[in-house]
Amino acid sequence: MSEWLLIAFTMAVQGSIGLVLMSALYIYWFKHKLNTWHNSMTIIVQRTLLVSNVLAGIKLVASLNILEYPLNVYHSFRHVMPEWVNTETTFAAIYFGLLVLYTIFIVIIKQVHAYILLGIGIIGLISLHYMAIIYVNSEMVTWTNINTYFLFYSAVFTLGPALALSFIGCPLRKHIQGPLPIKLVMTALLVVFISITVRLIEHPAYMGWLAEAITVNDNAIFPHQVELNIKSAFGLRMVSWCLYIIAMTVWTYALWKEKYSLSLHNNYSILLGAIFMFIAELANQYTFFAMCNI
Repeated sequence: MSEWLLIAFTMAVQGSIGLVLMSALYIYWFKHKLNTWHNSMTIIVQRTLLVSNVLAGIKLVASLNILEYPLNVYHSFRHVMPEWVNTETTFAAIYFGLLVLYTIFIVIIKQVHAYILLGIGIIGLISLHYMAIIYVNSEMVTWTNINTYFLFYSAVFTLGPALALSFIGCPLRKHIQGPLPIKLVMTALLVVFISITVRLIEHPAYMGWLAEAITVNDNAIFPHQVELNIKSAFGLRMVSWCLYIIAMTVWTYALWKEKYSLSLHNNYSILLGAIFMFIAELANQYTFFAMCNI
C-alpha cells in the first residue's frame, strides 16, 4: 500500500532528527557530568549516528523521487510549487551530508561535540519544516491544516527520545554511575509528555476543521467514504494515545524500580517502552496518511 511508503520515509527523517538532537543533549551531559570519556562511549555514539545516517538517507532518496514515483498517492504533490520541493531536497541533502561527514570525523578523530550535533539537528528541523509545507500545500485536503506541522514536529520528540534511550542510554549503563542514568530517562519522559500533550490539545481543533471541510468542499480531494474513514481514524488515534501512555508508564516503572542506575532488568523495561512508543507513533501517522488512499 502506497501510504506505507509515505509513513516509512516520514518517520525515518523524524526519527533521525530526533535521535541527533537527543544525542547532542545526552553527549553534553556525559561530558559535563562524567570525569572520563571511554573509547566504548565513542563507539556507541558512532553506531547511533550510523543509524541516524541510514534513516536520513532513506528520506533523501524519497525526496529526490517524490514527484516521479509511479504510485497514485504521490499525485497529490503534482501542483506543489517546485521551489518548496527543491528547498526541502536541498536541506535534506545538506543535513544528510553534514551527518555523514561528522560521523566520519568522529570515526577518525575519536571526539564528539554536542554543539555540532545540535547544529546538524537544527538543519534537519528546517528540512522537516519545508517537508511539512509540501504536504500542507498538496491537493489532499486532510493534509492542508496546521495539524500537519504538529504531527511532523511532535513525532521528532517522541521517536527521538525512544531511539536515544535504546541506542545510547541502555548501552552506556556500564559507564554511567550516580544520578545521571535516571536523568536521561526522566528527560526522555518529559520531552515525550510535552510532545504528546501539545498534540492532544491541538487535535480537537483539527477534527472540528475536518468535519467542516467535508461539508463545504464539494470539489476537494478526499478519500472515498471519507466520513467512515475519519471515524475509523479517530478510533485508531485513541489506540495510539493509549500506547503512548503505556510507553511512558513502562519508563516510569523503570525509574521506580531502579533509582540510581540502569540495571539489565530496567534496560528491558526501557526498550519495551521504546517499542510501545514506536508502535504508537506508527498508528498515529497511519491515521494521517491512510486517509489519502482508500
